[in-house]
Amino acid sequence: MRYLGLIITSVLLLSHASAGLSYIQVKDVTMIPDGDDLRFQVNYTLEPFARLYVLALGCRHLEPELIRLFSSYQNVRTVGAKPSTATLVVENAGKYLDGYYLYDAKPLSSPVSRFMVVYPEGVTRTFINVTSTPSIFVDKNALRMAAQ
Repeated sequence: MRYLGLIITSVLLLSHASAGLSYIQVKDVTMIPDGDDLRFQVNYTLEPFARLYVLALGCRHLEPELIRLFSSYQNVRTVGAKPSTATLVVENAGKYLDGYYLYDAKPLSSPVSRFMVVYPEGVTRTFINVTSTPSIFVDKNALRMAAQ
């Protein structure tokens, strides 16, 4: 009986996703520059069927949808995912130039209602209803001091 429930849940989740309806609702995203890389903390809620699926089979099947949010970046990988939060890393997202790391704005695949950037100095900037990551620059020395 348990397997029948899993099969029904899987079929409903797949049909829900194939209908073009997103089963992940992103609540907020936090972007943290880290040298050449960017780290993203994504907090989200899942539709009821998707939540059952994840609880039964794990978060691995969420990774493509989470990576799709940052599809304008190259080298995106998921470092950890749970039923309501995930951490993704974009390798080589920044360019180093004259003592600063520069991160260009990139479009997101869907709007995010609250987007935060945490700078190495501890300053946090919050953006509301964004459709792309902000363009920022970070002092190389600030990154070094934050790492210590």
